[in-house]
Amino acid sequence: MAADETWLLAWDLSAPRGVLVLDGPGTTMHSEIAGASRVSHLFVAASELLSRAGIAPRELGLLGVGKGPGSFTGVRVAVTAAKVLADTLSITLLAPESLAVLAAGAGEEGEAVFAAIDARRGEVYHALYCVDHGYPAVMVEPCAASPQSAAAYLHTWMQREERGVVGVGSGIEAYREAWPEGITLAGGEHPRAEGLARLCRLACGRGETADPLALLPFYLRRPDARERCGDVGGGGIC
Repeated sequence: MAADETWLLAWDLSAPRGVLVLDGPGTTMHSEIAGASRVSHLFVAASELLSRAGIAPRELGLLGVGKGPGSFTGVRVAVTAAKVLADTLSITLLAPESLAVLAAGAGEEGEAVFAAIDARRGEVYHALYCVDHGYPAVMVEPCAASPQSAAAYLHTWMQREERGVVGVGSGIEAYREAWPEGITLAGGEHPRAEGLARLCRLACGRGETADPLALLPFYLRRPDARERCGDVGGGGIC
């Protein structure tokens, strides 16, 4: 069976409202998992989706998880659950970054998409992508910074490239006054089910699979983990 005809179950718990999607032949179903329940209700919600579709876990062919950055607890639980289930069922695991999941659900072909997650502590996790045949190709690597620093770099980038940007994510919503003119707000603070499903399938087609034993949550700052900074075109946003 072709990869795009197999059943895919995927989730992303990086935001305050998590998303769970079941995508298969002729149908796509999803549910939101809000607040603290995004951790405790993950498998309950997954079981409900499988039951609605009339399939068993062993019929799944692909499993996907947004590996972060985002909520420390949400990301950790999401990745751990995916590792265990993928290894138990011996199915292919996809693990896109959660900022890319946001971008996949927001931009049209050829658009630049700035994805930003509210990281608290006066910071945002952010990255810049270009949508290429539906795939959010990274132009500025994920990083953590103050919204003011991120906006200043974004403004410089937009002037240099002479193009607008689509903005999406809870970081955009939390700091609306910070972002430069020329940014179009896509709306929505949380990952979209269709973006998550599409990105997982595109990643599978590109051979970007994850090893369940080696996969780790993607964090961007202390104390959660070592900081990671992008450096594209001579400068990152840190």
